[in-house]
Parts: sequence; C-alpha cells; structure tokens
Amino acid sequence: MKDGCRVKICGITSLNDARLAANAGADYIGMIIDVRFSPRSMGLNEAGQIFKHAPLPAVALVHQMEPDKLDQLLLKLRPHAVQFLSPEGPELAGRLKDRQPGLQIWQSLFMPAGGEVGDGYDFRTLVLKTRQCREAGIDAVLFDTAVLSSGRCGGTGLTGDWELAARLVREAALPVFLAGGIKPGNVRRAVEKVRPFGIDLSSGVEEYPGKKSPAELKALMEALEQAENRKR
Repeated sequence: MKDGCRVKICGITSLNDARLAANAGADYIGMIIDVRFSPRSMGLNEAGQIFKHAPLPAVALVHQMEPDKLDQLLLKLRPHAVQFLSPEGPELAGRLKDRQPGLQIWQSLFMPAGGEVGDGYDFRTLVLKTRQCREAGIDAVLFDTAVLSSGRCGGTGLTGDWELAARLVREAALPVFLAGGIKPGNVRRAVEKVRPFGIDLSSGVEEYPGKKSPAELKALMEALEQAENRKR
C-alpha cells in the first residue's frame, strides 16, 4: 500500500472491475451487500467470487443487516473490513471482531450536501459521533453526503460540506475517508482542502452504475498524484 492519501473504489460488481481498480493503483475495493436501495448491490453468493479472488483488501458494505446474516457474511466472504452504512457499527464492532480476528470495522457518518443544514449534522454532533466510534473500536470513519430534503444518505453522487469535513478531519483521532461526489475533476481540490486519510468513490469513475471506467480510474489517480506532489 502506498504512502499518502488512500483510495477506495466502491460499488465494485465484477472481478474484472476489481482488477481495474487494482491496476489503476487503488488501495481498497468495496462491494455493497444486500442493500436494497443501491443499484450496485449484490447477494452473498454473487459477491463470493470477487472476495475470494480480490486483488486488494475488500470491504463489505452493509445496511441494517440482521445479526445472523452478518455472521454468514463473515464466514462466506472473509472481508478485510465491514463498513456500516447504518449507525450500528459501534454497537456490533466488538462481537464481529471476536468472530473474525483481524477484521476491521468502518462506520459511515453523514454530512449535509453543500448549502443544507439540519439537526444532527452539525460539527459538534459529528465530532461526538466520531469519538464514540473510536471508543467503540471502530477502525475508520467515512464522511459521506446526505441529502436532507430527500432523506438519502450516501450514494448520492453529490459533494458534501468540505469546510466541515476539513474541521472534522483535524479533530478525529482515527482514519477518516472522504466520500460523496468525488471524481477526477475535483479530487485534487478535495484532497488539498480536506486532507483526509483516504477518499472513497464509486459513480465518479463509472461508465454507468456498476461498471467502472478504465479511463476515469486513470484520470483519478493522475489527479491524485498531482495533489500529493503539491503537498510535498
């Protein structure tokens, strides 16, 4: 794994796209498991072959998954990490780590889209949530975008409040990934402004939902390299 900003390519739906991400220089891949509102969601059996042959550390994204289904996921997929899109990661972290030693637990937290304001999405509340995650043994948090007017959290393709994200990164005592609307055209600005541990994106490097674009992956990594060179 390289130094500098880490890259997670999410919404992988095929082994070919997993290999494209690896060849482009990504650090992690993410597969969405049984999340009914995502067009990139897969079942356990479908995802199994990707996890089995994954060329990079593979993250399983879940949302309100039942405990027995989570146990099946660990047995079948043996993921590098489980990422919770719903808020129960801190509550379940200890039990899941006991079941699979070495497993990482990542937790998605949500910021408002640019210009939106809402209860529970302010700086103080998000700092508190980040601290609670750390105390519960969460290994990383991901700040993604919520569209408060529609109730959509994550997978929006919209950028969040990067000023807020930068403040949260400075306060966090654990690795922070920035997600939400990142693409080759804005990744340099995102990294320079927020300075996250890593970035997490899906639609920003796709030809269509679930199919990654080799050209966009290449452009992303080139833009990220420019940002990293400016930091040195």
